[in-house]
Amino acid sequence: MSGARGTLVLVGTPLGNRDDLSPRARAAILGADLLLCEDTRSPLRLLGEGVVLPPRISCFVANEGERAPLLLDRLGRGERVVYVSEAGMPIWSDPGDKLVRAALAAGFEVDVIPGPTAASVALCLSGLDAREVRFVGFPPRGGRERAELLDSLSQETATVIFYEAGNRTAELVRDLAKALPDAAQRPLAVARELTKLHQEVLRGSVAELAASIEGALRGEVTVVLGGAPATAAEAADPAQTAARALWEALQDPGLRPRAKAKRIAELTGLDAREIYAALSRDGGS
Repeated sequence: MSGARGTLVLVGTPLGNRDDLSPRARAAILGADLLLCEDTRSPLRLLGEGVVLPPRISCFVANEGERAPLLLDRLGRGERVVYVSEAGMPIWSDPGDKLVRAALAAGFEVDVIPGPTAASVALCLSGLDAREVRFVGFPPRGGRERAELLDSLSQETATVIFYEAGNRTAELVRDLAKALPDAAQRPLAVARELTKLHQEVLRGSVAELAASIEGALRGEVTVVLGGAPATAAEAADPAQTAARALWEALQDPGLRPRAKAKRIAELTGLDAREIYAALSRDGGS
């Protein structure tokens, strides 16, 4: 390839309130040589009927991989290709990642114009701890994968964010209540219609919301689950408990080398005599 090098630009778009579109995002959409759209109608609804949009081509989950050759061809001509998902940031449980990988692998520039994401908005509204966050997106609808995911949350100390369809949210919250032994204490926030006129956030314990949410909620929903207390997570995980006990044995200044070797052997299954010999070589520390 020679000449000017094109750029792929990911543009974050409003979740529901059109006024959240930034001037930079608007300029990027209107100034593109080509718009790749999760829904080709979205930019028109977003910018209004009176605007003249660049050429638009659909690019959604089912055909994103097929659009990569087209993207590389247009970038090779030095064009600026803008990708917009239907709402929110591309890639966050939306298409876009295949385009980014293809562009980077071919040596093209990728830029991002940030915009709203349901995950960050719901986290801010939840009132839950934001220092450590695990984003899982849409959970599996059933089977072993769903069961394993929900089971892992009993030991998860980070705040967890889900996306879910409104008609499946009540089932998700009920399944969380069944999976979490501390459902009566674990805080939960269920946010819907974010940034729209009827925005609503339901807050309470997992058990409380499992009992109170009935039927389908309107639109897509973001569910924010508070983490388990660190002590509870360690108690539920034998590996963490054993690791802590081993660390304490190694650091205990009151244990003589032979007693320390015996304790470590009990925790690890290793030979106490070999451990004692190693501790003696190291000065018993």
